[in-house]
Amino acid sequence: CAKIVRAVLDIVCDLAPDQLDMQAEICKNIIEWTRREKRTFLRQRVEAKLASVLVEQKDFGPALSLVDRLLRELKKLDDKQLLVETHLMESKIHFGLRNLPKAKAALTASRTCANAIYVSPQLQATIDSMSGTLHCQEGDYDTAHSYFLESFEQLDQLNDRERAVPCLKYMMLCKILDSLTKALQLSAKGGVGAKSDRSQVDISGMISGRQGVKYAGKDIEAMSAIASAASRRSLKEFESVTEKYPHELQDDLLIKHHLHILQEQLLESNLVSLENRTGGTLSYLTANCRFVLSS
Repeated sequence: CAKIVRAVLDIVCDLAPDQLDMQAEICKNIIEWTRREKRTFLRQRVEAKLASVLVEQKDFGPALSLVDRLLRELKKLDDKQLLVETHLMESKIHFGLRNLPKAKAALTASRTCANAIYVSPQLQATIDSMSGTLHCQEGDYDTAHSYFLESFEQLDQLNDRERAVPCLKYMMLCKILDSLTKALQLSAKGGVGAKSDRSQVDISGMISGRQGVKYAGKDIEAMSAIASAASRRSLKEFESVTEKYPHELQDDLLIKHHLHILQEQLLESNLVSLENRTGGTLSYLTANCRFVLSS
């Protein structure tokens, strides 16, 4: 009976991936039923599913409360498989709440449990992707790129396009940020300096290869356009791209946050360039940095 309930829940969620409210309501109804029937094992797995739905809804407060209660139970039972998944979900929640230290601690706990059991390629890809996300958040773009690459290669072998495309976008984001940081002689926290060589912001190899062709689409076009704007140090072009691809660039929390960092770096690059120019004028700032002048 438990297997049937879980199978039906998975089928419903797969058929209506965007109906998050419906998924949450179904999970809550099943949880109530499992409590009445005292089916602890099934309840814990459905609660884990509900937590993932709440995270997708960006309802992090209730998700964290649910995960905390669930983890207390799982640690007593020593259910390693579900502990791996739940600690990973906990890491995603803390990342969504912008609590990086707790997100890293939860991911470490997930990896520790994963070392003691067999982990499926899908789950390992998720762990690697989360590791890349946290390293990216810390400004370690090279290490983040390595983790995203590991995750992408596993998902590519599984032909999981839906999850592989975001990983490829993250790889491109890391390449853009890392290259621009080095080209501008900026630290990840925003040091000052600029080079004249702009060819370093180049992701052509990533989008012209077999993988780039296989996953071609609006998501890859959007990241390519961002790379082009970064290579030209053009805030106008950058702003135009973000307006043209709002879904591809603004819906993802990681990309949205780091595009803001990229915008700040481009602004600093323009200001340093203007400072080095002879006869820099206010009209240059207005035309290239799109400053809003107050009267």
